[in-house]
Amino acid sequence: MSLIEDTDNRGLIDAAKRHDFDLVSFTSISQFERFELNNATDTVVMVVDTIRASHLQFIERLMAFAPAPLIITATSIEPWQLSTLLHCGRVTYVPQPFDYSRLVKLMELALVRFKTANRLHSKVAELECRIEDEKRIQLAKRDLQQSGLSEQDAHKVIQKVSMDGGVRLPDCAAGLGKIAQGRFAHK
Repeated sequence: MSLIEDTDNRGLIDAAKRHDFDLVSFTSISQFERFELNNATDTVVMVVDTIRASHLQFIERLMAFAPAPLIITATSIEPWQLSTLLHCGRVTYVPQPFDYSRLVKLMELALVRFKTANRLHSKVAELECRIEDEKRIQLAKRDLQQSGLSEQDAHKVIQKVSMDGGVRLPDCAAGLGKIAQGRFAHK
């Protein structure tokens, strides 16, 4: 799968034929975005002369809605653009001229980088959820402590209500915190 703008694509087409890749080429971002990408099996190769803001916006959309391994090659790229691309972790940048005889190895590299970055993105999201859950529990305990309970007793109350209701502890804590805040607001 390739997105080719303003450049000769014969080398890529020849390399795809040699390795028996199914190559679908597009000459614009809008054409590419109308195509149904199989992000489980497709690798995107983006060949452009100059990286533009529209390319960066496209990559951001691609990674947000249909992440896939992405190889970008360009003749001209600003340092801040390269930094933006590499910050994502899922992008493999290759400066021009692109040696298409190395396409298989570059695709392997792109897939490894993509899988590694996805694992890291998932881990960060999981940790952020844990932190938010812990904040909700701590806020509920604080609110319950304002009614005279010790921290340990406040935690026991949250645990009991959670178990009795079959609700996750952080979800129960958020509800109890709101109830406690409502009580204190009326005093």
